[in-house]
Amino acid sequence: MSYVTILWSSCAAAALLLALLHGFAWVYDRRAYANFAFAVAAFSLCGAAVLELGMLRAHTPQDYGEAMWWLHLPLFGLIVGIALFLRLYLRAGRWWLLASLIALRVVVLGMNFFSDPNFNFAQIDALTQIPFLGEQVTVIARAVTGEYQWLATLAVVLFPLFILDMGITLVRRNAAGDRRVAAVIVAPVFATVLISSALTQMVVWGIVELPILVVPPFLIALTAMTIELSRDVLHASRLAQDLRESQRRLDLAASAAGAGLWAWDAATGRVWATERARTTLGLAVDRDIDVADVLRSAHVDDVPELKAALKHALERGGEHALQFRILAPEGGTRWVGMRGTVDLHENGKPALVRGVVRDVTSQQRTEEEVKELRQKLAHAGRVTMLGQLASAIAHELSQPLSAIQHNVETAQILLARDPIDMSLLREIVDDVLRDDRRAADVLQRLRTWLKQGRINMEVVRLHELVQDVVTLVRSDASTKHVAIDCKVPRTLPPVRADRVHLSQVLLNLIINAIEAVSSGAGPQRRVSIEAHVCSDGCCEVSVSDTGPGIPPDQLDRIFEPFVTAKSEGMGIGLSISRTLVEAHGGRLWAENAPLGMTGATFHFTVPLETEVVESDELAHPA
Repeated sequence: MSYVTILWSSCAAAALLLALLHGFAWVYDRRAYANFAFAVAAFSLCGAAVLELGMLRAHTPQDYGEAMWWLHLPLFGLIVGIALFLRLYLRAGRWWLLASLIALRVVVLGMNFFSDPNFNFAQIDALTQIPFLGEQVTVIARAVTGEYQWLATLAVVLFPLFILDMGITLVRRNAAGDRRVAAVIVAPVFATVLISSALTQMVVWGIVELPILVVPPFLIALTAMTIELSRDVLHASRLAQDLRESQRRLDLAASAAGAGLWAWDAATGRVWATERARTTLGLAVDRDIDVADVLRSAHVDDVPELKAALKHALERGGEHALQFRILAPEGGTRWVGMRGTVDLHENGKPALVRGVVRDVTSQQRTEEEVKELRQKLAHAGRVTMLGQLASAIAHELSQPLSAIQHNVETAQILLARDPIDMSLLREIVDDVLRDDRRAADVLQRLRTWLKQGRINMEVVRLHELVQDVVTLVRSDASTKHVAIDCKVPRTLPPVRADRVHLSQVLLNLIINAIEAVSSGAGPQRRVSIEAHVCSDGCCEVSVSDTGPGIPPDQLDRIFEPFVTAKSEGMGIGLSISRTLVEAHGGRLWAENAPLGMTGATFHFTVPLETEVVESDELAHPA
């Protein structure tokens, strides 16, 4: 049995296995340069084992010299690979020592290509056989050392010197694990490299007759490095197990919330998504997907907005959210809500995008139903208030109609006379036209109130609007013996609002005030309307009454839907009013009169017309 063949073949196989493992690790992660350097060193050791075995079995000086000539190639990869691995993995050692070592090895390798039989020997005269591991192996009996062998010797000295400097750096740095790494990696590598290098140089310089042994000592060095790398593999395995467990928990939590998880690697374009995320987006669950698949599943009307949002998120980074429609595989459309964060590289380029996706179709439908219900309630509120004002409107119409009837009867009398008084008849006709226009205006206001529609923003003069509303309620107020005091100056700047909706808010507040005053027994039955400009670019309107005020326990709840103190009220008037005011960008609130006084005051704000605000700022700069 040849122990030499078995040992060197085993070394070659072990080195090849290590080279493949770390080579695949580098292919998977191209930034793992330490693994690449280790793979080069291990593969070079495999080649060195084959050539060194050929030297031990050489029959002629020519065979021995040729094998040693080729040995310089794997020897270069072995030394440089180990040196680079240690520097990259341990982040220690002086760069100039590493650069000097690599430069000398390059010079030796280059000169070897032009040497015969090789760089180390000028000529090999004779070989001999010596016993080694129970059998005879070939060694050099007589040879002439090469003229420039001192360069190789200098390179051999630099290699252990670089490793020693690395160990000293680790000990002095004394960071977490540095002393252990110095003991587990640096010390064995330094010892084996020093022994192998010293033995090889003694053979080349003709001091001893021994075989050149590079492979076994360097395999020990690689084994020491592999043991330390195995710790990283075990640690990575534990981290992977913890990560899988965390992912299962996260999937469970996301599923409980009805959400799916996804991640997009912007560099490779690959998209990872859980099964729920794929189902929510209408994508296949058994094949690779990319961003184009998501865009294809989106509704055609939402694709431009989706692309713009994606571009904005990739440029700005951070957290973003959006909602869009997708075409469901079973037909129809679904709404999905997507929220995620964008991680950027130091150069501002997107690195990783990850987030959650959730089916929000039911939520979207609920919001649309609530919006539609709110509009219907607002419309119902207007109709309800108009029913309460029917008598006031009838009174408004009775006056012009009665005047028209009186003028027409007078005109009939004039037409029966001879001669006809044409000037008086013209005056009667003018009165009829004026009263007809007045009646038409009343009917037009009624038609506008009954018309249901969206908010139509326009320039509104508050003084005119308040006067119109007061005109509508004055008859009802007179019937209930309530005085209306309007203190809205004509000089108020215009506001931007929907005239109908703003009138509805003011009308609701005035009617509530009239009812509050008429239900009390106080000596003063008065409703006051005031307005003034605020410093924040809004106009504040206040409706005050002298009624009993608002019960303290209801002061914070009166704007909630279906909360009312009236026996016949619906409890939606104030809720609708607040919604309308907030839709204008203002706010509505209430407060009781100061201590010692009775009544309550409702305030609401509405933004001033923008052009007026800008002109005021130019006229009165800060």
